[in-house]
Amino acid sequence: MKSSQTSTGRVNNTLDSAPISILGAASYMPEKVVDNDFFIEASAIKKHAMFRGTRLRHHMAEDEMAADMIATAARDLAVRMDIDLGDVDLVLTNVSFPDLPFTGVGAIAAKQLGIRPPHIFDLSSGGCVSFIFMLQMAQAMFATGAARNALICNVQSSAGRIFAQPGNRELPQSAVPGDGCGVVCCEASDVSPVLSMVTHNFPEYAADMRITTADNRHWWQPGTLPFNLDFSDAKLASIIERGNRLVPPALYEAIEQAGLDVPDIDVLITNQPNRIFLRNWREAVELEEDQHVNTFYEHGNLFGAAFPISIERGVQQGTLKPGSKLLLGGFSHAGDYSAAAVVDWYKNGS
Repeated sequence: MKSSQTSTGRVNNTLDSAPISILGAASYMPEKVVDNDFFIEASAIKKHAMFRGTRLRHHMAEDEMAADMIATAARDLAVRMDIDLGDVDLVLTNVSFPDLPFTGVGAIAAKQLGIRPPHIFDLSSGGCVSFIFMLQMAQAMFATGAARNALICNVQSSAGRIFAQPGNRELPQSAVPGDGCGVVCCEASDVSPVLSMVTHNFPEYAADMRITTADNRHWWQPGTLPFNLDFSDAKLASIIERGNRLVPPALYEAIEQAGLDVPDIDVLITNQPNRIFLRNWREAVELEEDQHVNTFYEHGNLFGAAFPISIERGVQQGTLKPGSKLLLGGFSHAGDYSAAAVVDWYKNGS
């Protein structure tokens, strides 16, 4: 693997010595669907443009677990692709709000699936672009020969567990997140190859997204009031500026490293925090709206799960076809990570 690293925390992979292909994706969405009337002050949704545009979203049930969601999506993927989950070498997960504070979700999901992969890793970093970070990890494992294939699992599980709490439902930001899970199958081949991956980290922004409570306690301390994320007007302005500034350069870097030009890109998939970013990122790479797979209006902000769920959606709706050049990209949290990748989706048309 050829790589270069700069002081910005950027790592660029040309992937010419350790191929990785994305073979397919499947999703699971919780049964409960919530519309805007669920929120105590629906008018508050309109107070800031960053929180507008979502009509529906899914919320996990109280007894539903992230591992349940992964297992369901993985089983559907196995049936659809006719794969034996018992042959999986590597399971990677990123879960926005894990089921337990100490035990990772991956091992529990493996138990539910009845499999025993040699490698299970739960990734807590990367946030909304953790899918691309996990692609990098899988590619690194493939390069060492430790694994030949992988399940990459993204779960957004904070909507029903945090933002639906009675004390949070009047906050405008609570209307945006939705729960959901996406699982992707990858293998060490060039059947549907990832042509490039670019990741950046910006530690100077890492502490800008904070957990807050009305009684000022730490989130792990017992209390009667729910915790939420701090979205002051000043922070919102900074997040919007960073998203518009950090993501387009990453997209262009990934295109260049893939040996392509912007007009070569057929489909765009990003994380989906709000309409502003969806429009700005799409326009930055000069794509039409129907080339940008978008589930925001019906599923809300799915955090990192937006990537695998949108891959499945793109295939289902015919936007992502064999031979398509797929561009992935976005940023996470308050701008501490950004990432992009290009995939030659089933490059030979099969």
